[in-house]
Amino acid sequence: MVLSLLFMASGVSVAAAKETERKRQERASYLYLEGIKLQNIGTVREAAKRYEAVIRLVPEHAASYYRLSGIARMIDDPKAALHYAQRAYEIDTASRDYADNYARMLTVTGNYAAADTLFTLLLRRDPSDLETMSLLAVLKLEAGRPEEALALADTAEVRGGIRPPLVDLKRQALIRTERYSEAFDYMSEVCAQMPGEASFRVQLAELAAALRRDSVALANYEAAIDLDSAGLAPRMALAEYYRIKEMWPQFPEALVPVFAHADYPAKAKAEYFETYVKTYPDVYRRYFVYMARLADAVLRSAPNDPDAREFYAKHLIYSGQLDLAHRYLTGQIAQGDAPLKFYRDVIKMAQFREQPDTVAKYIALAQGRFPHDPELGMTVLFTQFQSGDTLAAIGTAQEVIRYSKNDSICSAAYGFCGDMAHLRGDSKAAYRYYERALKLRPDSPVILNNFAYYLSEEQRDLERALKMSARANELDPQNATYLDTQAWVLYQLGRYEEAQTLMRQALVLDATNSPELLLHYGDILYALGKTFMAKTYWQRALEAGADGKKIEERLELLKE
Repeated sequence: MVLSLLFMASGVSVAAAKETERKRQERASYLYLEGIKLQNIGTVREAAKRYEAVIRLVPEHAASYYRLSGIARMIDDPKAALHYAQRAYEIDTASRDYADNYARMLTVTGNYAAADTLFTLLLRRDPSDLETMSLLAVLKLEAGRPEEALALADTAEVRGGIRPPLVDLKRQALIRTERYSEAFDYMSEVCAQMPGEASFRVQLAELAAALRRDSVALANYEAAIDLDSAGLAPRMALAEYYRIKEMWPQFPEALVPVFAHADYPAKAKAEYFETYVKTYPDVYRRYFVYMARLADAVLRSAPNDPDAREFYAKHLIYSGQLDLAHRYLTGQIAQGDAPLKFYRDVIKMAQFREQPDTVAKYIALAQGRFPHDPELGMTVLFTQFQSGDTLAAIGTAQEVIRYSKNDSICSAAYGFCGDMAHLRGDSKAAYRYYERALKLRPDSPVILNNFAYYLSEEQRDLERALKMSARANELDPQNATYLDTQAWVLYQLGRYEEAQTLMRQALVLDATNSPELLLHYGDILYALGKTFMAKTYWQRALEAGADGKKIEERLELLKE
């Protein structure tokens, strides 16, 4: 009797366990289906919560890991996507989908060797799988094995014909193995089979250009433009062809429709122009008409884009059309939405033309529109200084320091205060300002140079002055003034030979015929005992505008 009761109890326990397991599986299935519904309507984070709940109920639920991997890829979390893909594959290695997803995630995360092994396994399981074959070929190419990639691409084309996804891969593989003629023949065949693909025409044109088949290249660039007349890429490719060949005026002419294209951002156009057009000598003088067309194209393509407006204004100023530039800039300012740079450009042009009333007018307008703007403050500061109002300039510099949060601007303002203090003969204040300036911007070549020069003039802390002047020259190695400072510090230290070497460089770089540089070089030559040459450079300094009294004092030394 007792024994039969035990059997009955055991039967009840097993049945209860089976019922619990059934309910758990049903709950997991319900949550998984809910997750799919949520994922299908784009609520991916809520879907992920359902899949995670499934895994808590059924830890070996491979499908939930697979789904979580896809969501992680969607939200750009490759590390998590790889983890979930690996778990799904480990649970069910027979699933092609899980293996494929895991291999792809290994590729995305740079685990090329493991991905190669897995894709190879998938291809061995199904040698007719052209997609896996293509993916493996891409992987081989990325891993630097173009010959293997090419073999796979050839096999895929034999079995499935030329297909767009493999064209670029095969072309790259042929180029990387230096089989340029084969690449050209291959792209010719591709274009014959798919004559409506503009991108393939561009690729064929580029290969023709590399093989110096220029007529074929140009024919295919034009064909690509005809096929995709509204597209940017074919027109940019043709312009690049002319640029690389340095063909003028074809290059800027081809660039006009590129710069007129709305899909090409104005800022990118400006960067391209500065890098590849403006760097050519005499470009504005020789190709002014094209430069004007480029500027007009940029503005027409995006008339309200600040970068396009700035590009156009810069062109007018750089090309010397100051009246037109003034009208354009002031017109933009009158509309009320002009950037600060437009005000500053108008102010600079008015200064150049010696129009103080215009300078004052646009400074006032800019201050009304951009109160407490540090850049405007620096413009005002230098305007005041150039007009001789030094006290007002110092006040403006101190105001800029109070409200600016830009270390570079504050450093420049402190440096200006230091220069003014030195001019007043207040060395203590000057050096205090320089120290503050360098604390904010330790690698400011201007402040390093000025500080070093004034120390050398007073013959104070010369070793530090030498370090500062040397650093200024490291930061700006082609600056005659900075070289002069370092040479003058060396002179004060008695290192005349080194000073002479640097001063020679300074004089070669100096385009202003600076009387100070000529005077310093004469002093260095005199210290070296080269009196005839010293006299020559002192006389040249006098002719360049040096203080006659200083020259007389030096010439008297030669009579002793």
